[in-house]
Amino acid sequence: MAAAGAFLTLSLAACSPGQENSAMTPEQSRQKLISDITAVIRTLVPDASVTSFTRGKDTPCGGPVGTEHTRVRSAIVIHADAGIDAAETDIVTKARSSLESQGWKIGWNRKDGEISNFSIEKPETGNGLFGVSSDTVTFDGDTLCVDNPEY
Repeated sequence: MAAAGAFLTLSLAACSPGQENSAMTPEQSRQKLISDITAVIRTLVPDASVTSFTRGKDTPCGGPVGTEHTRVRSAIVIHADAGIDAAETDIVTKARSSLESQGWKIGWNRKDGEISNFSIEKPETGNGLFGVSSDTVTFDGDTLCVDNPEY
C-alpha cells in the first residue's frame, strides 16, 4: 500500500468538461469508478484481491467556481497486489492497451521509481492516476461531480 502514497490526486476545484453527471448519486458514482477500474485491474491480474476506499469526505464541486456543496465528488483509492511475472515494458504496454480498450483516455505516462503512472480520464466515470508495476496496481483519483442529495 506504500505505493499509493506516491500518487498525486488530480483534483480540480470545479468540474472538468465531461466530468459531470446529474443522473447518478454520489454512491453510484463511487461504485461506477470502482467497477471500471477493477475491470482494468482484472485484465492485468485476473485473480487479484482488489481493495478500495474513499479518501476523506466528499469534496464540493458545485456552483460557478466549484466550491458549493450542491454537487460533490469523491476521492477513491483502489489497490491490488500484482505479482505479475512479465517484463516491465510488457506490463506497461498491457496496462496502456487495457485502459484504452475500456474507454480511458490517457493524458500522459511517466515512471516514478518502479511504478509507471498513467494520467487517465473517462467522461462517464472519473479521472486520476493509474499506476502499475510487477508488484502492484494502484488507482488514486476522483469520481464524477454529481448532485448532492443532501442539498
